[in-house]
Parts: sequence; C-alpha cells; structure tokens
Amino acid sequence: MKKFVFFALCCLSVAAFAVDFSKAESPRVRSLENFMAATKSRDFGERKALLLEALKDDPDSRTGMEFLESMIQTRTEAREIAPAVRDLAAANPGNLLLGTMAARMCYGGNYPVPEYIGFVRSLLAGVKNPDKLAPELLDNYYVLVSVYTSALRQVGSYAEGSEYLASIRKKTSGDVLFQLFNSSLEYEYFFSRYGNRERGFLGLGKSDREKAQACFDDLFSEYANLIPALEGAELERAIDVCASVGKADVALDAAERGRGKDVNPAADVRIAYLAVAAKDYDKAAEIAEKISKLDGWKGPSQILLINSFIAQKKFAEAKAKAEEIRVPIARDEFLLRIYEAEKNFTGMRTLLDDMEKRLSPDVKIDLANALRQVAVAEYLKDADLLNRIWKLMVETDQIDSPDAANAVGYVAAELNIRLDEAEKLIRGAIEAEPYNAAYLDSMAWVLFRQGKAEEALQWIEKSVRESEQDADRGIMFEHKGDILKALGKKSEALKSYRQALECSESLDFDPVRVEKKIADLK
Repeated sequence: MKKFVFFALCCLSVAAFAVDFSKAESPRVRSLENFMAATKSRDFGERKALLLEALKDDPDSRTGMEFLESMIQTRTEAREIAPAVRDLAAANPGNLLLGTMAARMCYGGNYPVPEYIGFVRSLLAGVKNPDKLAPELLDNYYVLVSVYTSALRQVGSYAEGSEYLASIRKKTSGDVLFQLFNSSLEYEYFFSRYGNRERGFLGLGKSDREKAQACFDDLFSEYANLIPALEGAELERAIDVCASVGKADVALDAAERGRGKDVNPAADVRIAYLAVAAKDYDKAAEIAEKISKLDGWKGPSQILLINSFIAQKKFAEAKAKAEEIRVPIARDEFLLRIYEAEKNFTGMRTLLDDMEKRLSPDVKIDLANALRQVAVAEYLKDADLLNRIWKLMVETDQIDSPDAANAVGYVAAELNIRLDEAEKLIRGAIEAEPYNAAYLDSMAWVLFRQGKAEEALQWIEKSVRESEQDADRGIMFEHKGDILKALGKKSEALKSYRQALECSESLDFDPVRVEKKIADLK
C-alpha cells in the first residue's frame, strides 16, 4: 500500500513538473510535443510540417532528423522539403549534422544547384581542420564534400571543385587525406572525360578537360604509390576507386595482392570481374574454370563467362554459354542482355514474343517484358508492335504506371503516331512525377512532333535542368538541338548538339547521328 501511494505521488509530481515546464514554453518541450504529434499523424504533409517545427525548436535532435529523413522515399518528396531544411540548417551554421541532412535532401531531390551550392560551400568553409573532427562528424564532412563536388559536376563548374580539393588536401593528413584523394581522383576523372573542351579566347591555354586530365595523372601517380601500404577497408576502397576511374589493371593487382590464401570463391569472382574490366580475359576464364568445380558456384562461373564474352563482343559464345543455364527465367534474361549488347533487336523481339507465350493463362502481360517490347518497337520502327502492347497495357491497367505511360507515349512520338493520345499519357506521368527529366523530355518531343516547337522548347529546357543526374542527358541535348534548329536558332542548336556529344553514352544515343547533324548545320 505504501509503495502504491509513493508511486502515485511520484507520478503526480512528474505530471505537475511537465505541465509547469510546458507552460514555460521550453523550446525542447515544444519540440518533443511536435515530434510525438508527428509520429501519430497519418498525413504526410502534416507529419513533415510538425517535424520541421520540432527541429526549429531543437535543431540538435538526431531523432527528429532521422525520422524526417526516413519519411522521404522519392526524389519529388526530397525536392519539396529541401528548401525548408536548407533554410533551417542555414539558421544553425554550426550544426554539421543538420547541414549534411539538408545537403542530402537538396542533392537527392535534384534541387537546382544554384539554390544550394552556396549553402554547402559555407558549411565546408566552416570546417577549418577536418583532421580534428570527431569520427561521426567526419563522416558527415565526407558527405558534404561528395554533395559539393557532385553538384559542381552537374553544372560543369570544374575549376571551383578542383581548387577546393587541392586546398583541403594541403591541410589534411592520414585517413582524412586518403579519403580526399579518393574524392579528388573521381572528380578529376569525371572532368577529364566530360569537361568543357573549349580552350578560351583564340584557343589559347588548356581546356577544363585537359587540365583535369593533367591533374588526374599527377594525382593517380601519387595515389598508386600509396596502395602497396594499404590494408583492410582502405585497400578495398582503393580497389573500388581504381576500378571506377578506368584503372582496372591497378585495381586487379591490388585485389590479387590483398586476397588471402584460403578458399574464397567470392574474392575470386571479384578478381575475375576486375580482370574482365582490365581486358585480361584469360585470367577471368581461368578463375571461372576453377570456381565451377566448387559446390554451388557453377552458376556464378557461367554468368562470369557470359559477361566476359559480352565484353569481348563474342556474342555467339555468350549465347552458347547462356543456353546452358537451366532456369528459364535466368536464361532468358541473359539472352536479352546479349541481344541488346549486339543491338539485335529482331532477336530480342522473337525472344520476348516467346516469353509472352509462356506466361500463365491468367497473366495477360508482364510489365517488365512489355516495356522491353515497347523499346524494341522503337528500335525496329514497328508501329504494329507498339499498338499491340499499348492495347494490352490498357486492358490490364498497366498503362496506369507512370513509367509505362511515359514509355508508350515517347515511342509513339518517335514513330509519329497517335500523338494526341501520347501527349495525354505523358501528361499523366508528369502529374505523378513532375520533376522526372525523362518524362519532361518526352513531353517536349511529342509537342515537337505535333509542330509546337516553341512550347516544346520550354519543356526541353525544363528537362535539361532536371537531368543533371540523368544518364541520358545526351538524348535530351540532341532533342533540344533539333527543336532549336526547327526554330531557326542554328548557333544555339550547334551548342546543344556539342553538349550532347559531351555527356551521353547510353544505348539510345548515336554520336554518329549527332555529328552528322552538326556537319549539316555547318
């Protein structure tokens, strides 16, 4: 009885204390109240607003930051919340955790770079000595460097990032310097491939691309001398970096040196794929033969050889090896990859038709295969195939998928058929994902096909802005060039065509086609 009374009194005391504290309107109490309300709310907008209010009152709340970030599932959601989080972080300049979250939101949401690059730059300027940061803050610093350099890559601003990385390398040492070396190599490598080729007035001096190549060569020479002393996680990171910057031979040597003597087929497979990247196909074949004899590793050895044959453009050998795969779904997937690699779209269509016939009686269409058939219809200029798949998608409601609607609409525009219906599909996709660069490009293209070049130009400019993280920017710049040419803006069209050549390596992009367009304009 006494224990119960004591417990009750304690509860009353705590309750009274909480009420008094709330009346004092403590920012942290308000933050906690808003956070708890957010966890109970089922409305996304309300949750977001409550969490932002909570962070305004308690910007150091890791729980609040983590909960807010966990809510964001799409690029559109990240973009919508990015300015509010950026402004909140800017009001708390010493809070590196909050600043890093804001930077991730801006970059992840593909928010316009000019709207946040200055904010990220100021955050980095506030880190005077990265070597002295606590480990958990150091990880956030690396994220900021990554966002900063990635944003500069998006807008093609080479000099700023190169100068920053060079200056900060001079101030750091040890593990921090090693991480910055990795970032610097990736940055310089990118611009050595995609940087501006113009040499300035009268062609004097070096272009960004030439400067980046020279800097990359110097950095990598120094980096390669560090690799023999690396072990563990640092060695693994170095291997990944070397592979990503076109130094597969160095990555291969490092991986072989770091491999232990125990039976380790996973390590062997990694080495084999590095060998393929380094064009040491004999080594890859030897490893494939060795692991094929181990229990459970025959499949990975087959896949390894298929990829090796594709890299060598030995498509007949790749197909023969793929035919050995017993699981039909896996076999079909690899055969499709082989057909795509050799641009055998007739072969793709035949296989996709066969896969369609093998569907269960209660399944009229497989969306993934249907989208492939739509792509094949584009490559083969086959309007009948597109119309058949389009009809199936409508009958099964698969056309309600934004990706499906955009794909069908875009290919219809490419084939110059059913343009009004295609425009309606694409507008529906954009309504679902208003910042999707591919969808915006499709809208520009269908309008262009309809003879609405002025309106098409507005959409293609939106697409290019939103495509700063997109692998298919070349196609978009080519479309922009076509639209500008139709409007009689030849010099601007030439610029767009040249930009297309700078940044695209996708299957859909044909540099020879674009070079011919440039020659015709000249």
